[in-house]
Amino acid sequence: MSQHTAPIKINGPGDLVAVVPHLLGFAPESSLVVLGLNESGLQCTFRVDLPEWTEDADQVRDLVAQLTRNNCGQAVAIVYGPEPIALAVASVTGRRLDAAGIAALDILRVDQGRYWALTCDESCCPPEGRPVPQLPEAVLSIIAAGGVARPDRAAVAALLDPAGADSRTAVAADVNQFREDEAQRDRVAWRRRELEYLNQWWEFPVLPWPAAIARLGLALADVELRDHVLSDIATHPDRARLDLWIWVARHLEDDLVAPAATVAGFAAYRCGNGVLALEAFEVALRADPSYRLAQMLLSALQSGLPPATLATIGESGSERRLSE
Repeated sequence: MSQHTAPIKINGPGDLVAVVPHLLGFAPESSLVVLGLNESGLQCTFRVDLPEWTEDADQVRDLVAQLTRNNCGQAVAIVYGPEPIALAVASVTGRRLDAAGIAALDILRVDQGRYWALTCDESCCPPEGRPVPQLPEAVLSIIAAGGVARPDRAAVAALLDPAGADSRTAVAADVNQFREDEAQRDRVAWRRRELEYLNQWWEFPVLPWPAAIARLGLALADVELRDHVLSDIATHPDRARLDLWIWVARHLEDDLVAPAATVAGFAAYRCGNGVLALEAFEVALRADPSYRLAQMLLSALQSGLPPATLATIGESGSERRLSE
């Protein structure tokens, strides 16, 4: 589950529509997707649900603040859905962008594999729309870099489903054994030893077995060790090991789920996979609704805080700064 940055060449609105599922990680339906751009190119992608009724179009979530936080002076809006609600939401979105001084480069509608350029009044845009390209060069570039578009949001959430009962039982037994063994030992010495153990996993070629999962889960439950891992992910997103932290979170029980799922969510967030990050933070908060770091990271994600601004997380006082 590794992804690498790759240059993407967009040749027109069809290519842009084709790459959106790969930018989000899943194919959107009944959605407003806004892509923010500045002089450096594409900076961010946000998606929100459409309201159910056309008369509620102005209730669609306003994404202007998220674009502003990412220093975007231009945007492309794509509305996924049938014509009545899509046109209403497109109109609301266009007015909001204009009022904020953000140039709408294009506003598109997508439905049943076809797209329409809503801002185009030329004869080149047929009333029946155009088919969305299947594998343009831009999509092939993303696939080559490890990008995956899953069929829907549920498929993304399923990546965090708990592992099989037998596997989790084996890990729980090892967790109990490690806790008994460490109960009478020096905490400082334990933390130093576990820090060395954590560092081994950045380059380890396989996913951990039950005893290793138990040890990693217990280490992440320690705030100092958790923050060490977060700091490494923040400063080296190219080796975030998202696959590792998801694997660990899926195999843990009870109080160990929230720290591991939060680390997995942060790895996804730092790598630009906001949808998977959101799902991971929600897993953490279902396990422990009071887990403060998951609460703050979820709030930062929902407010559109750019991942690069989290580069100091894990350092002293980072939780306090994040909450300000």
